[in-house]
Amino acid sequence: MNQVTKKIRFGLTAIKGLGEETVDTIMLERKNGGKFKSLQDFAKRIPARLMNKKTLEALTFSGALDEFGDRRAIADSLEDLSKFAREQEQQKEAGQIGLFGGIDESAVDFTLKDTKATKEDILRWERESLGLFVSDHPLKGLGGYFQKYGSLIGKLTAENDGGEKRTLHGIVTAVRKITTKKGKNMAIIEVEDTSGKIECAVFPMVYDKVKPSAMERDAFVRIKGKIDERNGGLNCIVNEIKVGDLKNIQQMADVFTETEKKKECQISEKVYQIKISDGTTKEVVNQIKKILMEAKSVNPEDQKVQILIQGKIIDLPFTIHYSKDLKSTIENLLK
Repeated sequence: MNQVTKKIRFGLTAIKGLGEETVDTIMLERKNGGKFKSLQDFAKRIPARLMNKKTLEALTFSGALDEFGDRRAIADSLEDLSKFAREQEQQKEAGQIGLFGGIDESAVDFTLKDTKATKEDILRWERESLGLFVSDHPLKGLGGYFQKYGSLIGKLTAENDGGEKRTLHGIVTAVRKITTKKGKNMAIIEVEDTSGKIECAVFPMVYDKVKPSAMERDAFVRIKGKIDERNGGLNCIVNEIKVGDLKNIQQMADVFTETEKKKECQISEKVYQIKISDGTTKEVVNQIKKILMEAKSVNPEDQKVQILIQGKIIDLPFTIHYSKDLKSTIENLLK
């Protein structure tokens, strides 16, 4: 993580489908000729033989060319860009050099298609080219919902979850189908949520009952199974898999989040918390205690009070007559 820009940086060699020769050529040209100013500039300076579909897709899908345009627009224009690069190189070889040593710009032209990438496009491409989601995550914001109705993958531990049945939610990111020695089908699937990944074994008895769509990449699934510790890691022995509608889950999670926020607001309204820091003197603590005792109420429906001190939360055994003046007085004592 770059501490100045707070951006995640990947080396070009981390991009799938990008050869070492291509990476070396790009880096050397950038070092010698300076930063690439546009796609046209890039196409003119990199040998046309390297400007093939495989290379251009790898650069585009990973986001390496984002500075030059929308990712979908570039993806839809790759054939034109490759053609532009070949024509530029042919002109150089044919000696079509202008008066000041530049190529005759009127001979060829290149413009991007007027298309836009969707969030789904970008996330799919990033995983294909980099092996992980970078700019966002399709399950972003659903952690609280998953924890409420199951377990977060990244929080599973051998001590607490090993040998136990758990419910997991996630995106299928990899599938390996296997035929056993007895000729039966099974699969190992990798499932990911925002907290981590886990391999899940779907043995023949369960495999035959599972819908094929549950074992396809990008499927959103709910898995019930036993967490198994093996070779220092955890995996899941699947008992049941169901395919879910991610958009529907997101809508349900939004309602869940709003409900939880309302609960938190209600709790904060009912409970007055007083945080006493480590440097607070005994005299100040006694003054606060006196103020609270003087405001003591016999009505259990009045304001509840929690004292946060030395990492502990202490619920007072009585309620108080709460007021803004009381709060202000205590806050001034704690300054």
